[in-house]
Amino acid sequence: MAEDKTFKFFECFALTTLTGRKAADILELVEIMKTISHESIFHHMHQYFLKPHAVEPEFPNDFAVWVSESLGEPLLAEALANVNPFEFTNIEDLRAELLRIIEEYLTKYPPPRPVLPGREFMFNEGITIVIPTGIESGPLLHEFAAKLKEVDYSSIYFHFYESRLRFGRPVDDFSEFLSTSLERPGIAARIKSLDPYMYSTEVLRAKIIGLIEEGL
Repeated sequence: MAEDKTFKFFECFALTTLTGRKAADILELVEIMKTISHESIFHHMHQYFLKPHAVEPEFPNDFAVWVSESLGEPLLAEALANVNPFEFTNIEDLRAELLRIIEEYLTKYPPPRPVLPGREFMFNEGITIVIPTGIESGPLLHEFAAKLKEVDYSSIYFHFYESRLRFGRPVDDFSEFLSTSLERPGIAARIKSLDPYMYSTEVLRAKIIGLIEEGL
């Protein structure tokens, strides 16, 4: 049977639910982070990349934003912002790194005072809902580039960002398709080397398309 050389595009959106758990200070944040669900850690570390931004925010995850804006701890916020969630292929390792950073910070500095009511960190959970787009690309490189221009930004997120957790290794759907189905390992390697943490979804889309068009 011939190998299927069709790439089927999917798009997604995040369904957010409340956990009812909240932290008023850094010590409460640590204790809840130790036991909160994988879905909550994922949501607070990844939702930035699933949203379009007219202006890029200073910090790319919810923990860093809260530590900076509500606790007024810029050094800790910067350390948390430097955690690249795409370097981790499972949530438990990501959780451990976040806890390590906060606990190490607390060995050097006193805990900041609790926030005022209404400024607590609210732990939510995010579940990714995946939807087929009906958009497909065959085995032609120029067609694949054209379809990448056509799909919703959430499709870029799903196939490039979230794929790392699905594979359990640092690989994305686009480079996998280019390497195995289109037999273009050179382009695939260059796309795979793009650091998703460094770019917004739309900038990343443009870079992927540019690399493909260079190979035409």
